[in-house]
Amino acid sequence: MKRAALSVFLVLGAAALGGTLAGAHPNGAVTAQAGPKKQKVLIGFYKNRTVNYFDYGRIKLRPGNKLAPIWVFSNGADGQRPIVDSAPGDKQYSALHKVNTVTWKTGATPRVLRSAAAARNAQTNGDLTIRSTSRVVNAALLGFGQTRHAGFAKGKTIHYYELGLVKVTPGNEILPIWTFTNGVDGQSNIADVVPGKTAYPPLWAVVKVTWKAGAQRSLVRSFEQLQQARRAGAVTLKRTSMVVNCPFV
Repeated sequence: MKRAALSVFLVLGAAALGGTLAGAHPNGAVTAQAGPKKQKVLIGFYKNRTVNYFDYGRIKLRPGNKLAPIWVFSNGADGQRPIVDSAPGDKQYSALHKVNTVTWKTGATPRVLRSAAAARNAQTNGDLTIRSTSRVVNAALLGFGQTRHAGFAKGKTIHYYELGLVKVTPGNEILPIWTFTNGVDGQSNIADVVPGKTAYPPLWAVVKVTWKAGAQRSLVRSFEQLQQARRAGAVTLKRTSMVVNCPFV
């Protein structure tokens, strides 16, 4: 997130910080560790059209998060995909999806359904059952004109969607993101994983970075450069309780 983009989070207040953070450093610095696995792009249906999305799996939440439904088939026809009924730009859209399980009844002929309306009609006709579950998955839809924000990771420019604060409980995997309160022009937020090179959770614990009075400020493009500035006594790092949902794209 750019400084301007993240400022809204700093004003909105704190979400409870829970989850796993890798090795801590003085002044709130933390390293990011992730396995060598590429994030897959999956296919779903939305109002009779095909959509792409990332599925980061189950997320553990506190009350108060905005949720959107997703319909997942337990015995769907060949070619059946999960169904969503909202997309970026819709007021009801959220990347946090509450799972509904769809099951075709014995004797019914499964067919590919491409919209929530079609699933509901099939339920009304007695062809299938829809069961609400307590499971929530973090599944961000791609495209739809969403703004791509620039950041830095390991000296490279990266891009991500900014999906807002998340109220999480302990048990989620969370990585740090460093945001400058008084960075130089062009300073963007810093992560420590590279998209396409590693699998990563899109949940980021915000660490605020502030240049000290009298320090020679510079553009910081990697966690290593940030650590050099910290060791030189040029910056302070402060963990916050905010967690943001920002998948790389």
